[in-house]
Amino acid sequence: MGASLAMQKAVVAALADMTALTGVYDGPPADAAAPYAVIGPDLLLDWSHKSGIGHEVRLLVTLWDDRPGGARLRGLVGEAVARLRNLSGSWDGHRLVISRLQRAGVDGPEDGWRAGTIELRLFSEQV
Repeated sequence: MGASLAMQKAVVAALADMTALTGVYDGPPADAAAPYAVIGPDLLLDWSHKSGIGHEVRLLVTLWDDRPGGARLRGLVGEAVARLRNLSGSWDGHRLVISRLQRAGVDGPEDGWRAGTIELRLFSEQV
C-alpha cells in the first residue's frame, strides 16, 4: 500500500495550507473544529505497464462544515478541487503522473453538519 500512502501524502500537502481548514486528517477526528478535511477511504489498483510499475489510487476527500447553508463549504470544495487538479511531484518513491477529478459535490445537512466530497483518481509510477 506504499503508493496509496504516498498519494495521501500528496493530497495532504496540497490541502495543508488552506487557511480556512482547521486540519487535514486521515480519519474522523474526535474533537476537531469545523471546517476540516478527512482523507479516505481509498482503493489501490494495478496500473503497471511494460516499462514500469504503476498504481491507480482512487481516493475520497471529505470536507466537513457545521455552518448553516452551503456557501462556505462550496467555496472550500472549489478551492480544494483547484489545488488537487494541479498535483504533481514524488512522494516515498512514487511519482504522480495523472490527477483526475471524478466528481465533487456538497451533500445536504445531517445533524447540522454538511459534507463536501471530492473523488479523485491518482495515477503514479514507482521510481
